[in-house]
Amino acid sequence: MSSPVRLGKQKGTNVKVWTNTKFDGHWPVGVAAVVVADTAIQAATLLNDELQKRGLKRTAQAEQFARVPTSRPLAVVLSDGNY
Repeated sequence: MSSPVRLGKQKGTNVKVWTNTKFDGHWPVGVAAVVVADTAIQAATLLNDELQKRGLKRTAQAEQFARVPTSRPLAVVLSDGNY
């Protein structure tokens, strides 16, 4: 398991949670990522940096991200295997 990512934000700052299931992975199967960032543009940059570290192309785009509401408890299914 990867070590936790440390963001450069001050404690108590409200960043947002974003998901993306549309970037290109190693194989032509479903992919999913969760990113914590202020904006969808920042989320795309962070995810692309991580994809590049894994030997993948930088294919994440800001418009592919969906914001996860964090004002209440919630479960989000990113992929249920129904391709």
